[in-house]
Amino acid sequence: MRARDLVALEFPRVTARVAELAASSAGQERCRALAPTADRAAADAALERAWQLHRLCEQHGDPPLPAFADVRASLRSAAHEGFVLDGRTLVAVRATLAALRAVGAFLRRHIETAPTLATLPARLVAFPALEAALGRALDDEGQVLDAASPALARLRAGIRRLRDGLQRKLEELIARRGLGDIIADDYITIRNNRFVVPVRASAAAQLPGVVQDRSVSGETFFVEPLFAVEMNNELLLAVREEEILVQRILTDLTALVGAEQAAITASVEALIEVDCLVAAARFARAYHCTRPTFSDFAVELRGARHPGLLFGGRAVTPIDVVLPADRHVLVVTGPNTGGKTVALKTLGLCALMAQSGLLIPAAEGARLPCFGAVFADVGDEQSVERNLSTFSAHVANLCEIAAAGARGALVLLDEPGVGTDPEEGAALAIGLLRWFDAAGAHLALTTHYTPLKLLALDDPRCVVAAVDVDVDTLTPRYRLIYESIGRSLALPIARRLGLPAAILDTAAAAQPEHAQVLNAALERLERTRAGLETRLAAVAAHEAQLAADAAESARLVAELRERRRAAWQEELRGARAFVRQLKADGRAQLEGLRADAASRAEFARFTREQEAALTARQHDEAVPPPARATVLPGRIEVGDTVEVSDRGIQGELLEIAGPRAWIQRGAMRFEVPTAQLRRLGAAPPTAPPVVAFVAPASDAGAGELNLIGLRAREALERLTPFLDNAARGDRESVRIVHGVGSGALRRAVQDHLASSPYCAGFRVGEPAEGGAGVTVALLH
Repeated sequence: MRARDLVALEFPRVTARVAELAASSAGQERCRALAPTADRAAADAALERAWQLHRLCEQHGDPPLPAFADVRASLRSAAHEGFVLDGRTLVAVRATLAALRAVGAFLRRHIETAPTLATLPARLVAFPALEAALGRALDDEGQVLDAASPALARLRAGIRRLRDGLQRKLEELIARRGLGDIIADDYITIRNNRFVVPVRASAAAQLPGVVQDRSVSGETFFVEPLFAVEMNNELLLAVREEEILVQRILTDLTALVGAEQAAITASVEALIEVDCLVAAARFARAYHCTRPTFSDFAVELRGARHPGLLFGGRAVTPIDVVLPADRHVLVVTGPNTGGKTVALKTLGLCALMAQSGLLIPAAEGARLPCFGAVFADVGDEQSVERNLSTFSAHVANLCEIAAAGARGALVLLDEPGVGTDPEEGAALAIGLLRWFDAAGAHLALTTHYTPLKLLALDDPRCVVAAVDVDVDTLTPRYRLIYESIGRSLALPIARRLGLPAAILDTAAAAQPEHAQVLNAALERLERTRAGLETRLAAVAAHEAQLAADAAESARLVAELRERRRAAWQEELRGARAFVRQLKADGRAQLEGLRADAASRAEFARFTREQEAALTARQHDEAVPPPARATVLPGRIEVGDTVEVSDRGIQGELLEIAGPRAWIQRGAMRFEVPTAQLRRLGAAPPTAPPVVAFVAPASDAGAGELNLIGLRAREALERLTPFLDNAARGDRESVRIVHGVGSGALRRAVQDHLASSPYCAGFRVGEPAEGGAGVTVALLH
């Protein structure tokens, strides 16, 4: 990649903005050094690392990465024998070690969400012993603490005693009566590292001692009294001894750091890498970037935004830059109102960012080839120093691009052929288009030349797009309209900017006839397209409203059905509770009925009919009710299909006995009031009525059901009557054998039990009961 192309496409602005988000100067330097690579595997790996760290930060927050100094040079110095690092530098090393420990621990906790970063925690080695030693020895300002050495603590305690004693005696001297005419001021100070008192110059001879200094005015001498000389000497020696001991401690700490220099340096390199990745993740989060993928040929940037415009903080209209895999030339047309060059730069900058391992400001699903190079001829290339006109400078740049080789490259040309005769410029632009296409490059260019527009519109190898403009206000909409060519609108723009009408009228009359016809046709097409887009937007809005209304209707229907199902369930629970109570009461009465066989049979018949009615009601709840059948006029006869009006039960009429009637529904038989029957259909003429009977009482109440080998639907068809029979037999629990297998049959059985009104609960079988291959259902 040429440096001039990176600058022309504003790539250094992007890396500089990423660098601002780094925590360290070394991380900032690493961010500014980011550069695109033509190695697809390397670029894809870098993108995946950036994307996974971005996702990790979104889920768990940024790593605990405070600002840290670049200590690599200090580490190299510490490795040299005899070199001593000062306290502030050692504190910076300690802060870096703390960052290594914290970031490494963070990544180890969350690395499962970012497998491409799995090697980083091992590279972020912690040095707890060294960090603790530096922490014990130094405060945050780099001063050696008393705790660094017992000898230092004792020595400093002695220094404090000496200093306090000396200051106390000097204070007593100042406060002594009779010295008011000698002492110049009531304070103690230090001159030449010795404690002294201020004495008037005229009375200095009256206080025996050593003059250490005098004031600028000469009015005051700073005198060390004779009694303080010995104490000052003792204090100075103690302080000198302290300095030697502190230097020895710093030497020892430096040696500890130097011994780990190679390992710490390697860890710091990994920390700088994390700093750069975190800065890129912060950039992606700030500008809503996504991960592109590398394609073989196709370019698909949806909702792309130019990063340079984003940095300004204003709203940026996304654009779509699209090139199918079989078409490698994009020709962008339209007026000079902004948009064409931005589209060009957006494409080039997104390609550079992707190949540098940076996420791009575009919608999800972006695809780009991994270009061998990105060349740009954008902007004014005029050079006074090289005696080049604008046209000559552009041609010189194009010569360099052609010489570098265009195969596999992305070439961006802004207004090729500008700066010379329009006919020759258009011809040159067509020649460039043909040459770069034949050379195997992806080419994107902008143009005002009509011949180039028409060529691109007609050539199946080209994609042509127009920058959308409001033709009434001449304001750009900053989006590309594909398979359309845009008018340059030079005269309308000049009129809007205030150029005299006479000039514009003359210019319009001077246009060639074919240009006038083309402009008129383009204007009509533009207005037709705008109208169609308006109608399409209205239709889309209407369809969206219809879809929303349909979704709301479906939600309301589902809600009503759920309410009805809940009501039915509640009714069923109440009815079954009533039947259980009725059974309990009936058993008490049966003792008195044992001698009366007829009464006992009547009671058993009554309870069976009530249970059958409840089972049918449950079936109606589980299966959506059929569409309401048409009630037929005429007399009801045996064999007709009838419905019980107040209960919604449908079935075949079996018998009528005065006010009571019996109907058959599946395996269930019901006794109902005759007055509530409605005729829905006549009996089939050829098929005789089929009468099904309830299972005999001897089969009711079986305690185990084997479903092994059945499909889920078949199993559930057997499960419901089994539970019904078990409930009739007053069983408290039953075993349902479904086996282990894939677990599908077990899940189907347990889902059914969870919603069954027969079932109060269920559990997996104990080992002695069959283990996971058995479900034990507890019945009401």
